[in-house]
Amino acid sequence: MLNSDKIARLASYALIYEVSLSPKPGLVSLIDVGAHDDMDYMDFLKSSLVLYDYFKIAYELGEKSKGEDFLELREYGKLYEVKMKEATGGANTHKGIIFSLGLMVYASAIEIRRGDFSFERVIDRVAYLNRGISDELKVKRAETHGEKNYKKYGLKGIREEAEEGFKKALMGLDFLKEAEKKTNFDYALTGTLFYFMSLIEDSNIIKRGGLEGLEFLKETSSRVLENKLYENEAGMKEIQKINEEYKRRNLSPGGCADFLILSLYFYLLEGNID
Repeated sequence: MLNSDKIARLASYALIYEVSLSPKPGLVSLIDVGAHDDMDYMDFLKSSLVLYDYFKIAYELGEKSKGEDFLELREYGKLYEVKMKEATGGANTHKGIIFSLGLMVYASAIEIRRGDFSFERVIDRVAYLNRGISDELKVKRAETHGEKNYKKYGLKGIREEAEEGFKKALMGLDFLKEAEKKTNFDYALTGTLFYFMSLIEDSNIIKRGGLEGLEFLKETSSRVLENKLYENEAGMKEIQKINEEYKRRNLSPGGCADFLILSLYFYLLEGNID
């Protein structure tokens, strides 16, 4: 039976699965810190445990919500961003996920309570909750990396994705399930990460490497996907070489990793729906 504890555990598992996946291009993993010098694997584990309580609250808020807004959830998100940084010594391990996965959990509770649950309805609910959010960028000073990128390059990043309900997470779920038919689960997850790299204008990449970094993201993801390097051990050795190049260039596709977490949440949830 799905309840706040079960959903919160699945959400936390998704965080742990993602950070444990190795190798990954420039991202913190079980084997190295990627392009980061401010956080490590243990920081992500600490953060994942702290955020269990946040996801539990998000679900309970969704159970009571009329489904029109997420103002109370937003305040808890700010609180748990502080708790995350306290647990990690200041490392910003999961800020984006507090927003995106928190919303997914909140919307899941709304749709489960309504009695006609589907992943598509969750996506639609998240989109509805975020209606008009990217328009805020047109009237306010740029503050976050994504907002600065919108001003500089005309990109909307996570806000545009939120307005669409993070629907690419379902595309990633489909890719993951198809990839798993041809290889093991870990390799399929790696392939799904590169799939997201081919789809997303990752503001973390643009922050670190500008449009040249974004072009490198697209080139490497195309190479991995076209040659299906994620399907076997020889290909994974090539992916480790790509990881080394990302580290050398100081690139880390954190936005793509967040989408992998969202797909993992759906994947884990799918196995628990009665």
